[in-house]
Amino acid sequence: MDAPLTEQPATPLHRADADALAGMEGVVSVHANDSRWWQNAAFALPLLGAVVALAAGALAGSAESLGFGLFLVVVTLVMLPVVLLTWRGTATAIVLTQGGATALHLGRPTHELAWSDLRRIERVEYLGNTRFKLVHGEDERSLTVESEIEGSEALVDAAFELSGLPRQRSVAS
Repeated sequence: MDAPLTEQPATPLHRADADALAGMEGVVSVHANDSRWWQNAAFALPLLGAVVALAAGALAGSAESLGFGLFLVVVTLVMLPVVLLTWRGTATAIVLTQGGATALHLGRPTHELAWSDLRRIERVEYLGNTRFKLVHGEDERSLTVESEIEGSEALVDAAFELSGLPRQRSVAS
């Protein structure tokens, strides 16, 4: 029996993700990613720095500032393909169904797991950024739930409930 969609994402879905969602059965919840490729710090920071340095160099007549601005333009251009390539693997939405979870990138499934294959859910903290890994299968692949995913904590709670996986207790040392 299909459960009704319990909550709509607050963040509007990409059109392609919404189209893919329309063809899915047993959808329980949808968690959108409101970030975009151009918001990646490896691209945005050198671009902003280039604009500031070039403007300051032009206004102040500073060759050093203009040179630094041109250097940052080169860094921005070098990072552009890297950012675009890594963006292709970023989930723009994660859909939880009665049978499992599917990560979508602009409507294309990039990672799927069945609840019966879920081994554990890991919480990973790195430089103040929290993400979760849904580890599954014999080869222990993982679907990563980035902090940019809307309602990531609710997604993890639902994953425990839907999979029947017991929650791990953290031990303080």
